[in-house]
Amino acid sequence: MAPTTRRSNGVARRPTARQPIPKNVLVELSVSHNKACMFCGQKEISEKLYGLLYQLNDVICHYFCILLSSRANQNGTDREGIWGFLLKDIKAELTRGSKETCVYCKKKGATISCCGVKCRKVFHLPCGIKNGSMHQYFQSFKSFCQQHRITQAVDLDELQTSTSTSVQCSICKEDVIPSPLPTSIWAPCCKRNAWFHRTCIQDLALSAGYFFKCPLCNNVETFKSRMLTLGIYIPSRDASWETVPNAFAELLERHSACNAPTCLCPHLNRRTHQHESGSWEIILCHTCGSNGTHRLCSSIKCDQRWLCTACTVVADKTKKKRLALPIQGNCSGISVLFEQALNRPPPDDTILISSDDDSSDSSIQCITYINPPTPQPQVIQTPQIRLPIIASYTSMSTGSTRNRFSGRFSISTNQSKSLTYIISDSIDLTSDDDDGANNT
Repeated sequence: MAPTTRRSNGVARRPTARQPIPKNVLVELSVSHNKACMFCGQKEISEKLYGLLYQLNDVICHYFCILLSSRANQNGTDREGIWGFLLKDIKAELTRGSKETCVYCKKKGATISCCGVKCRKVFHLPCGIKNGSMHQYFQSFKSFCQQHRITQAVDLDELQTSTSTSVQCSICKEDVIPSPLPTSIWAPCCKRNAWFHRTCIQDLALSAGYFFKCPLCNNVETFKSRMLTLGIYIPSRDASWETVPNAFAELLERHSACNAPTCLCPHLNRRTHQHESGSWEIILCHTCGSNGTHRLCSSIKCDQRWLCTACTVVADKTKKKRLALPIQGNCSGISVLFEQALNRPPPDDTILISSDDDSSDSSIQCITYINPPTPQPQVIQTPQIRLPIIASYTSMSTGSTRNRFSGRFSISTNQSKSLTYIISDSIDLTSDDDDGANNT
């Protein structure tokens, strides 16, 4: 687990070089102590590369040197030893490393082994970093030499698009090589042209701590897991801006000054003088609360809300202006709002009237009718009931028939007299004019 600041007995502290190192207390050393790590032999203190330098009794080591050692086990809690690594385990790892030779500097004391398949390289942490090694700071804390380091998988389309154009790192705004190199990192959550310098991402992780996320899309899970896989160290602590003393103290302060163009207060400190009530009570802006004024300076009534100059301009821009129509015809008492954003042309018999203020917002204008249009009555069509039209009409006759029928024929039946059926043109039964209806 990444180190955090201890707040109980045995707090990690940074005493001066003149103060003696207490026993059984974990101490965070500084450059002024001029002490070297017992694993790598370096006096340099860099949280980004080697971790902080600690001393517990007679053991001095970088945090990453003991964390990445191949045979070091964290058998204690975070409050024991050096962040869980007990003194006896650390000394046992130092004894084992004294027999191993670094593949780069050819000196004894190498304790970090490459986790590549069939790779037997052993090296010191500073030597490995100088020669392109990569280290993972989670789970089993694996280390890889330059030959077996994990290469980031980048979308082929993204790689072809980025190589044809210059890409800037979104953190430092400097050019970055858009290629999966040891110095470049691609953010998979953003997909397109999301390239960063590895050093910029590491600085962001050290600063953000628990709040580490993608600086472009604010993705946490995908971005954080990929960065851990690629060897970014993310400490388990609050962000640096959260630990600054009184960093947010101004948020607890209330504005207490008059910002009116002319302050009428007669007291010595006229701008800051205020009473709990009355003419010299300071009223804050109802919208932002960052500006104030005396009641008398802005002529504010008892329950009246006050807006500062900046908020008044914004409110005027967003306020819709309305104009009442003349009291005529059917449009009396109705206000009409015409918006150019609708892409609808105004009627021919209208007058466009712009806003009477100096605002530059012309997307909304007011109109009124010269002659209010008379709404045309709507014709309501009632459904017609149509009776069926008979295509042929037959009648039975025993005597003479009229000559207007187009044809006739007779059929034989079992009755005593013959029946003659006369076929005529189609007749609409809905018509009242039925010639000869009483004569048939």
